[in-house]
Amino acid sequence: MEIEKFVQSPELKKEYNLEQAETLWKINRVVAPITILIPVVLIMFSDSINFPDVYREMFVGRIYAIVLGFVVVISSMIPRLKNRGQTFSFLLFLGFSFMAAHLNGVMNNDSSALTNWILTSIIGCGILPLSLTYTAAVVFISFVYYLIIYFSHGFLPDLAFRMTLINVGSASIAAMAFKVAQFRIREREFFFRKSLRLANVEIEKLNNKLKDENIHLTMELEVAKHIQTLVLPQKEDYTNFHDLDISCLMIPADEVGGDYYDTISFEKEGIITMGDVTDHGLHSGLIMMMVHTAIRTLIHIEKNDIKKIFRIINKLLYDFRHKTSDHRIMTLIILKYLGRGKFRMTGQHESIIIISKDGTFKDIPSIDYGMFAGLENNVEKYLDILEFELKNDDILILYTDGLTEAMNENNEEFGKDGIIKSAMTVKNGSADIIRSTIVKNCLNHMGHEKPYDDMSIMIIKKLYKEN
Repeated sequence: MEIEKFVQSPELKKEYNLEQAETLWKINRVVAPITILIPVVLIMFSDSINFPDVYREMFVGRIYAIVLGFVVVISSMIPRLKNRGQTFSFLLFLGFSFMAAHLNGVMNNDSSALTNWILTSIIGCGILPLSLTYTAAVVFISFVYYLIIYFSHGFLPDLAFRMTLINVGSASIAAMAFKVAQFRIREREFFFRKSLRLANVEIEKLNNKLKDENIHLTMELEVAKHIQTLVLPQKEDYTNFHDLDISCLMIPADEVGGDYYDTISFEKEGIITMGDVTDHGLHSGLIMMMVHTAIRTLIHIEKNDIKKIFRIINKLLYDFRHKTSDHRIMTLIILKYLGRGKFRMTGQHESIIIISKDGTFKDIPSIDYGMFAGLENNVEKYLDILEFELKNDDILILYTDGLTEAMNENNEEFGKDGIIKSAMTVKNGSADIIRSTIVKNCLNHMGHEKPYDDMSIMIIKKLYKEN
């Protein structure tokens, strides 16, 4: 959040102003006695001796600082007035500035009086953390008062008069410019302090929560794994496609994986999806479940425009990634099944493999039809539609890279060749048999090596059913 928006928030603005007022209230305890002591000492040991001709006139000017100083001293001792620190600091600065202006007026711009006014302006305008509005008001009122006193004593606007206006005015403006910079720093300090305080509160809450969660971590991971199993399509979900034989399997590399697939049927049509969140583990699994829920929800709103569904999922992941400062993105393809073996596809994932009944196959890259979900804010320019058709007994194979990149002890990948060769040997079998054969051959290829990424596969075989 920008500091300007932060300070303009009514609640935080009020808190910021109260904090500044209380700070000034505490400063007044120290500064106010000094503003009383200085003129009193000067009256007793300087004015009557060094300036006997204007002693009485100077005494009047000193009274401004002394009287208002006493008012501020008293206010700084009353706790319930701490929210009025700005007002009493205004009076404090006004009293001392009036004294300086009065002395300049009655002493015809004596160098000592001018120096006193310049120092007063620099301290009050630049160092005293009084608001800019109050500060400018003191400067303006003091100059008006100075002009009244100066001309009422019959003095002429000579060079010393003009130099007083220039020197005091320049010192005041320069000091107020410094004050503006101070205010910005103070506001930012307030913002970061509040943010840090809130963050510390959240961290403390998280630490307390983690103390309990660490005890149950293993149990909760098992629960998460179970939930992930539940959100993946069950047997009854993909047997509802009356002319498609579908078989799916995911083998996670950790307790929870980032692979995702789903099948949603409605009437003779449906939506089939597959994706892979980068990395694996609990966080990737949570993102996978979030996408699963979002797509399931969107299907009830938009069944036909798969590009629109992809755009919404992409925006969801993009916003989530930036909100959480997370690096994970997702490959994702969305297929709309139109019935009678016809498909429309968009998105980017691994290539899709189609094995025909006659034993030929197609390896169709998806890179030309989409973009990684969550990588960019707007992916409209990357999205395209692929239309294809499965004839009777044709096989569509969808998979994640954990399957193709599965290594054996010689660092050899199972690869797409492994998938195609395995499927070819049982292409006349059911989707379950094809899927089981591919997975079995992949695991045999790995031998004793552990899977380092989630492995998912979906087999879709076109059945001969027209009704």
